[in-house]
Amino acid sequence: MKKYLFVSLLILSVSFARAQDGVMFKIKFLPSHTYLIATNVSGVVTTDLSANKDLAEKLATKGITQPLVASAQFDNKTTATTGALSADNSFPVTMVKGAMPNITVAINGKPIPIPAPKGAEIKFYGHVDADGKLNLDSVGGKKLDDSAAAPIKKMVNSMMGAINFPEHPIKVGESFTQTVPFNLPMANKGMAMSIKVTYKLTSISGDSAYFDIAQVLDMQLDLKGVNVSLTGNGSGKMVYNIKNNYPTSSNGDIKMFITVKSDKINAVATAKISTNTNYQIN
Repeated sequence: MKKYLFVSLLILSVSFARAQDGVMFKIKFLPSHTYLIATNVSGVVTTDLSANKDLAEKLATKGITQPLVASAQFDNKTTATTGALSADNSFPVTMVKGAMPNITVAINGKPIPIPAPKGAEIKFYGHVDADGKLNLDSVGGKKLDDSAAAPIKKMVNSMMGAINFPEHPIKVGESFTQTVPFNLPMANKGMAMSIKVTYKLTSISGDSAYFDIAQVLDMQLDLKGVNVSLTGNGSGKMVYNIKNNYPTSSNGDIKMFITVKSDKINAVATAKISTNTNYQIN
């Protein structure tokens, strides 16, 4: 009984010390592991096109009434396999993005046939250096130079759920914010989008750290006389495994307000997107 109490008190004291001193968090791969990332995305968009009489009448002839409620859902899986640690403290990484998922779409409750996307799985080859930095070497067997690797690396990091934690220990109750800008020029027009994500460490239990997530989204798109504005905010949660330096799960809901304006259409819509991701590490 005394031994049990001693062990319990030891665990509690270590947990308390960890919470008091803060914990260094990093997202990084470990050698000789397999990472499976499974993501489910679902969304609902609601809009009323009654003010656009011609368009509303055309839709009505197809049995689509107002307001228009469109829903969609899809799943995606990615696997990353790391090799053994080499003498220079680097190790290889092979990432496989699953084939294009089947997408389920319905409008006003009526299923809409969507052709099965054609696309085989994509393989990324790279290595993690001695500093823990991921470097991509080739995609599908084709070697990448620095200019080609940059945008693909951004995509892979996003796909793998990369988070840039601060370079200092985080205590329970503390938070940090990341702003991710995204700009895409399009024939003298363009898209400007920024996503601000705030992570707050709410508790630590054993090897698990629990974060609350808050998001703010702003996007402006001007293309061929059509102006699209999208703003939104959302919340979610993430569970992070301290031992494995990687999340265990994350989820989030984001609500968006969308306006589309041109000389032919003026529409306002609302949307709700839910994302759930589970990470399995072997």
